[in-house]
Amino acid sequence: MERPGVWERVRAFARGERDAELLYAYKRAGTQVHALLDAAERRRFGQAASGAGPFDMPAAVGLELVCIWNAFVLQTLGDRMLEADEADDPATAGFVPPVTYDQVQAYYTGAQRWLAHASRAGHDSSFTVPETLPAPLPAWSPVEPCPRAHLGAMLAALRSLGLHAEAAMNELEGAAPAADQARLSQLRGQYAQAAASARYALDMYRPDAGATLHEEIETRAKAALEDFYRVGQLLSYPALLGGAPEAPRRAGTDRPAGALPGQPGFDPWVMTDPHTADSLRRDPQAARVIAEMWALDPDPRASLGLWRDIEAARARGAVTYARHPGGVLIGYYFCTPYAAIYEATQAVVIGDTPVPRGQRFTIECAAEGVRLGYPFKREVVLGQFRAAQIDYCDPDAPPPHDD
Repeated sequence: MERPGVWERVRAFARGERDAELLYAYKRAGTQVHALLDAAERRRFGQAASGAGPFDMPAAVGLELVCIWNAFVLQTLGDRMLEADEADDPATAGFVPPVTYDQVQAYYTGAQRWLAHASRAGHDSSFTVPETLPAPLPAWSPVEPCPRAHLGAMLAALRSLGLHAEAAMNELEGAAPAADQARLSQLRGQYAQAAASARYALDMYRPDAGATLHEEIETRAKAALEDFYRVGQLLSYPALLGGAPEAPRRAGTDRPAGALPGQPGFDPWVMTDPHTADSLRRDPQAARVIAEMWALDPDPRASLGLWRDIEAARARGAVTYARHPGGVLIGYYFCTPYAAIYEATQAVVIGDTPVPRGQRFTIECAAEGVRLGYPFKREVVLGQFRAAQIDYCDPDAPPPHDD
């Protein structure tokens, strides 16, 4: 699109909107996914014509098709949101609200990542996608209510995804041999659920929906999109349904792990804010809960994977330590592993959590209440973060706010 004029800029500035030039560049660059999806579908049809059943697809082909599907879904969602914002507010074309900017950027950066995976899979038969499959959609923007333009974009995306998923399902129906009918039935059921959820959301929609109806449609549309995203991956590579291929590791966990808890050379403070780790080491209670955290962590490799994702992003300049306006470091999070508060200078993905540019975040791995039956807590925490008293995370006491 043409660069916005002076009046568009003035109006956008008055409304607090952001220049979407970068997003439109992502949109242009991502148009290649449509040709790749067409080629992938022809490849799937050729596979069937050769007499090979869909569940016998070579892993390299299946992984490439999955990656292309994921890139297509994310590119479609980003495109539809930009188009919906233009139609909803043509007076500020070329600018979008911050919440739209962050959501679209998460979609487009995700699409780029999956396109890179697809290219690698298409040229390296030994490649293993470094993400959990089937992969989840990026997190939805934390805003209520959902902007009307976002809802319209979701519904438009649902229509497009539904057509492609239907074509893939029909092809599998005709290509699967009798021996695969039981697994095909499972796929058919999951596809039917996604299609029914999408149809329900689309049939509920009306442009003048009130707040309550709008929220209900939003909830159903999100669920249907998540279903189609997952089912499309299974249709692309049906062997994923039964876990036949080796399960790929989540991003970060396939990198050399180094020492793990209990192994020589392991540093239990490795994920702690390096600016305060020395002082925390001298706190007997902090040392105790760090030791308990690692002893009770059911998957320390996954916890370390989050930290390694952050370190990799920090090494390439996409993440930095968060600072107050005067330049003083914000410090560490009040709960284990007492990790630093970071800020994303670019949109990044830590584990499975998208972190928009400018967002502050940290990681929490806590064993609070684990000995009472509460689950171990491992997550990426987004927020603005205020000063708080250190929490010594007692495994023998219920977590805060739990009954």
